[in-house]
Amino acid sequence: MENPFVFGEIVEQRHFVNREKELQNLIRDLADGQKLFLLSPRRFGKSSLVSLALLKLEKRHIRAAGPWDRVKGLVGRFIQRVQPTITFNPVNDETSISFSRFAGANPSVLAADVFAMPAEMAENGGFRMALCLDEFQQIELFGGPAVENVLRNEVQKQRNIGYVFSGSQPSLMEEILSAGRPFHKAGPPIFLDKIPAEAWQEFIKTQFKNRRRKISAEALNRLVDAADLIPYDVQRIAHELWDYAELKNKAALDVADVDAVVDELVRGQAEYFERLWEQLTSRQRAVLQALSLQGPAHLHSQAGREQYRLGPASTVQKALQALDSQDIIDRYHGDYFFVDPLFANWIRKNIRA
Repeated sequence: MENPFVFGEIVEQRHFVNREKELQNLIRDLADGQKLFLLSPRRFGKSSLVSLALLKLEKRHIRAAGPWDRVKGLVGRFIQRVQPTITFNPVNDETSISFSRFAGANPSVLAADVFAMPAEMAENGGFRMALCLDEFQQIELFGGPAVENVLRNEVQKQRNIGYVFSGSQPSLMEEILSAGRPFHKAGPPIFLDKIPAEAWQEFIKTQFKNRRRKISAEALNRLVDAADLIPYDVQRIAHELWDYAELKNKAALDVADVDAVVDELVRGQAEYFERLWEQLTSRQRAVLQALSLQGPAHLHSQAGREQYRLGPASTVQKALQALDSQDIIDRYHGDYFFVDPLFANWIRKNIRA
């Protein structure tokens, strides 16, 4: 039987867990031509959510379904202004298309042409559109405030085109949406939460049941805890647990089986984790150790700082900011967490308190 747990790629609807409300809201708002800002840390499933929403919108004929000869001239003018580059990665079979402007071109002038295209294509082709701009926080790398302002001006004219601006660095996205910036109050920000443990447990239990295998409640708790409810990592551990059960032909899975799978995943990244650990300062290591063992609340209490010799609150904050900038930790509802929960598992197993 095909492994039902998918990670590291866009998941199809049959692998989709929960998020029914978020999906329906996204579909409705994009169909209405709304402009939305989807915020969450990496590995939370934004891309899969948006992809499924766009697929369902396509089935409603919100897509480029009009006569091609009525819009190909617009595309031709666009190609004359930019240089498309198509690359193929043989490692993961991914194809990507990027555009660069010709030398000497004014980025803000080019941006006006590019961002006006959706409205022109929809009008001339006789169809509606919904677009996603992923990793939107990187807009500052492409011409700065001038391009940001041009995009805002063009988008607000396009009443019948839905936009979702997706970003995996919430702090940068919030800065883009702050007062004084062009996109302030341009649309509602939507923060994508973790999927509840109960939804994950039901999904995982059902998949194993379909293969006539049982997984205990304790094992399910251990799995979602080890993954810190991060969708990518829940799917990853469940995927490996499925293969483990197939290989060993186990009819019943318990905590020890989950621990064996997690330990194997951690061992597979041990060399990387060791190099990463060696590059950190002693204060940063202490902060990560406290975070892995006690959680974020312990970092700010006097007892916690004394137990792990973290120093004053200002020193802890500097260490947290440095670790955040290195993409080792991120924030969720104001609290810091490990971007890769396997790193937290490695610290708990290998570093003495």
